[in-house]
Order: sequence, then structure tokens, then C-alpha cells
Amino acid sequence: MSTVLTGVDDGHKKLQQRVARSQHEKRVRFWRVFAVTVFFAVALSGNLFIGVAVLQRNFDKLFTWSSEEHFTPTGRMKRPLLDGVFCRSIVFDNETGQSVTDKVERCDGGPKQPTPTYREPPRFTWGK
Repeated sequence: MSTVLTGVDDGHKKLQQRVARSQHEKRVRFWRVFAVTVFFAVALSGNLFIGVAVLQRNFDKLFTWSSEEHFTPTGRMKRPLLDGVFCRSIVFDNETGQSVTDKVERCDGGPKQPTPTYREPPRFTWGK
């Protein structure tokens, strides 16, 4: 007696197609995630590179001086007084910590502006 199974080949083909589709979807998902990751890595590293280049250029200007200048290791502090107009400017020697100059000056550095005088505002009239 022989038993004949019908539809086995169709089911086997559908199973193979399902497995192939699943593997294809996994590959597509992997490459999409990889592409997005590479994009953000390139964007982040580019911004970091540009930021470091700008900072390096600015720091080079801060720490260079010409040989003609007489370099004295001094520091300067400028803090406002309570009136808000004047500032105390202190220059001190970095090696000893002693004050070289201590003076009170205007914070804006300009001459004192005259204060405006009070004028009475114009009065309202009915067109007379």
C-alpha cells in the first residue's frame, strides 16, 4: 500500500520563501541601521573636528607674543563697585602675588556723561 502525500512540495516551497524573505528583511534592517549609524558618526566627528580646529586657532593667539614686547607675568582683575559706575582695577604680579597697581576707574572707560536735566512733559491742549 502506498500513501501519496499531496501538497508537500507547495508547503516546502512556501517555507523556503518565508525563510528567504525573513533573511532578506534582516539584511535590509542591518544595512539601514548601519547607514544611519555611519551618518551620525560622520556628522558628530565633523563637528568635533571643526570645533577643535577653531579652538586651537584661538588658543594659539592667546599664548603668543612678539619678542619686542617686554613680558612681565602679571594678572589683572577688574571688579565693579557698589555704585555700578566705577570699577576697582588691580594689576598684580603672578610670581609674588603682590599688587602692582590698584586704582578706581570708570567701568565703561569713557568720560563721565552729563546727566540730563528734567524737562516738564508737554501739556495736552484741545487745539487752542
